Amino acid sequence: MKRMSDPAKKKHSNKPRPAAIEPLADDERLERARQEWSKGLLHLQEADDMARLRIAPNSCIHSAYYAMHHVAASVILVSGGVGRTKSSPASHTHVIEHFAKLVAVEGVDMVECGRMLSRAHTDRTTADYGLVMSADIGDAIATTEDARRFVDRCRDRWGLDRI
Repeated sequence: MKRMSDPAKKKHSNKPRPAAIEPLADDERLERARQEWSKGLLHLQEADDMARLRIAPNSCIHSAYYAMHHVAASVILVSGGVGRTKSSPASHTHVIEHFAKLVAVEGVDMVECGRMLSRAHTDRTTADYGLVMSADIGDAIATTEDARRFVDRCRDRWGLDRI
């Protein structure tokens, strides 16, 4: 009995490679840094207003953290960005990590800014998602004060108000 063989498989062409990722141009990166800086100032103003009025502690912490997050992203962009795109990281954790690497060589005050950003991220997570724990107005005021110091130090060190 003659064995029947399967017909030859049709070969398909290889999937084309995605286009190479181009790094951000310097002017585009600085424009994004300006946008991040502006957004950070907006969140800081909101946090300051809520802390001064002693209202909405969870929202206050949320705004204070986002002020710090956007300013940290601006610092990363002004410093040349990260990765192949020379942009800012997409995740909050990576923004915190890259900011910490930048400030590690900047002295004690700037290293403290890295710690403030990390603490604020933890506080914001509790304020936004904590079902059992919640923030009180004292926590909100403290986080807002940290955010103010963070923004001021970053502005002074990297000249963010002049980009």
